[in-house]
Amino acid sequence: MDISPHYVSNFPDVIGCIDGTSINIQTPAHKIKSTYCNRHDIPSITLQAICDSNKKFIDVFTGAPGKIHDARVYKLSFISKKIPQLCGAKYHLLGDGAYSLRKWLITPYRDYGNLSASEIRFNKIFSCTRVLIENTFGHFRGRFRQLQKLEIHAVDKIVNFIIACCVLHNICIDNKDETDDEWYYEGAIDEEENEVVNESQVILKEKGEAKRERIKNLF
Repeated sequence: MDISPHYVSNFPDVIGCIDGTSINIQTPAHKIKSTYCNRHDIPSITLQAICDSNKKFIDVFTGAPGKIHDARVYKLSFISKKIPQLCGAKYHLLGDGAYSLRKWLITPYRDYGNLSASEIRFNKIFSCTRVLIENTFGHFRGRFRQLQKLEIHAVDKIVNFIIACCVLHNICIDNKDETDDEWYYEGAIDEEENEVVNESQVILKEKGEAKRERIKNLF
C-alpha cells in the first residue's frame, strides 16, 4: 500500500481514498430489476474501490446491487474486516459522508451552516485529497468505455469483467499508458445510512471524531 506522510494536499497518514461507483448493466438473468436499480432507477452494480496517490486501485470489491447504500457495500466487502488492523492507530482511508466515521476511515465535517473556520479549512484540504478517487473512476471509465453499460447477463461474469478492467487499469498505469479520455464521474449522493447504533458503535465514532479533531489542528 502507498502510505505517504503527506499523501496529497498535505493531508497526513493516508493509505488511500475510498468510494463507490455504479456500473450500469442489463438486469441479470433470473433477477428482479428493482433490486438492482440505483437512485437513477437504472439497473447497476456497485464497484467499491480504494485508490492510491497514483490513481491505481489498491483494493476493489464489486457484485453488490446498485440499490445498496455505499456504507452497506463497504460492510459487505472483505477489506472492511482487515482495514482496522492494516491502518492501526496512525493511518486511515478518506471517504465521503456516506461512510461511518472511524479512526481508520476519516470523513468530512457535516456542514449544517455552523462550521468553524478550522473545520471549513479541514474540509477543503480533505476534499482536495479525496477527489483522487473521483479522478481515478473518471480515467477508469474513460479507458474502458464498455463500462457505460455492460451487455452481460450473468452476475459472476459481470463481476469478473469489472475486476479484469481494474487489473488492466493498474497495468496501464504501471506501464505509463496514460489516457486523455476521462469519463465524467458523478459522485454518489453524500447521504448517511440509517444504521442501528449501539454502544460500541458510539465509542468507535467518538474515537474517529477525536482523531479527526487532531488532524484538523495540524492545518
